[in-house]
Amino acid sequence: MKRKLTLLLLSLNALLAGATIHGEFSLSESDSILSKAREQYPKYVAFLPSNKLDSILEYKGTDVTPITFQVNKVDLEENEQLKNIVSVINKLRKDEHFGIGYIWIAGSASPEGPIDGNKRLGKSRAEALADYLKRETHLEDVDIRIENIWEDWASLSLLLSKQDFPNKEKVIQIIANEEKWDQRKLKIKRIDKRKTWNLLLHEMFPKLRNARMVIVCSVKESPVLSDMSVSLSSEEIAVEAPPISSPDIELPTITTMAEDRFFALKTNGLYLGALIANIGFEVELWRKWSLDVPVWYSPYDYTPTRKIRLLATQPELRFWPKKAGKGHFFGLHTHIVGFNVAINDNGRYQDPNHALWGAGFSYGYTFHLDKSQKWSLEFNLGAGFAEYDYDVYRNWANGPKFNSGSDFYWGITRAGISIAYKFYKPRTK
Repeated sequence: MKRKLTLLLLSLNALLAGATIHGEFSLSESDSILSKAREQYPKYVAFLPSNKLDSILEYKGTDVTPITFQVNKVDLEENEQLKNIVSVINKLRKDEHFGIGYIWIAGSASPEGPIDGNKRLGKSRAEALADYLKRETHLEDVDIRIENIWEDWASLSLLLSKQDFPNKEKVIQIIANEEKWDQRKLKIKRIDKRKTWNLLLHEMFPKLRNARMVIVCSVKESPVLSDMSVSLSSEEIAVEAPPISSPDIELPTITTMAEDRFFALKTNGLYLGALIANIGFEVELWRKWSLDVPVWYSPYDYTPTRKIRLLATQPELRFWPKKAGKGHFFGLHTHIVGFNVAINDNGRYQDPNHALWGAGFSYGYTFHLDKSQKWSLEFNLGAGFAEYDYDVYRNWANGPKFNSGSDFYWGITRAGISIAYKFYKPRTK
């Protein structure tokens, strides 16, 4: 927790007009390799001892570089700043003297929107930068640590404290004394009938819509390390904005926001197309696991001789390689179906108080339809087996039973194009 807290504290200083903060490393200045690296690599690269990659003291003063976004946007547009970051990462990965420990990325939003929406924005912005770096540098998930700073009130206080701004003392006092974020917004708007709020909206809030990062490196162990030299070109690793010094300041305490878990209500369009009413829910169990439970019910006839009457459910345990509710997933399901079906003139098939049952495996993919990540579309296909008993009746009104039997089925057992609406709740740790 202390490590996360310190990382968040470090990130605040980077928001001062996109500036970086010059910090001192605890590593010895006599080390020629580290000395040259600090001169040649951008200041958002931290060189730490291999046994202190998580050290709070070692992180103190490390530079942080922010990548800003448009209001309510999570799209990352490639620019020179991002290209330079990719260049630095690729050079570090080839550097024989240093190894990348990990890259810390945090996302944040400005406070003007709904709180739940800003939670989504902070998370999505951090993930957007992480996905870009993984795509351009072939880093793995294990190489990146993501934090969601959420609404960045602490940085707003710091920004106001460093410059002249109307009613800044009142705003800072409200932020410090009012714990409820929605009440903070109301109180700031009431200062002078929204004049101060509107000024914050145009001059301060854009700087808070960002993802920020630090590249944490360690020196590779080598018996002749002190005799080696570093050959780097500062022109090849240019930083978008020139670094400026920031005075030491006492930073406020920030609470790291826990990840959210989701609960979704959903319906399967394929069954709706067959006029079979259905509803389901999916709940996140752990970060990469969820439980999906659909229910189908159709008590009506299409015509006197055509019907698909079902009462069924098919719980499925899902594993998500990336994160529950996003991207690809693999499922293990079981099914129980009571049926009364007539789709031709040959007969009406009905279960004899013995429901169909079985199990199977499935694959699927889910993506979000909106920036707040509340609406999603899911594609799912699975195969397995089913065991069932049946009675066959003549397909007319009160037709007599003329056959009975039982059978096994092997083949498609699950299919869907489903739309879902998600609710989010902070994950308890």
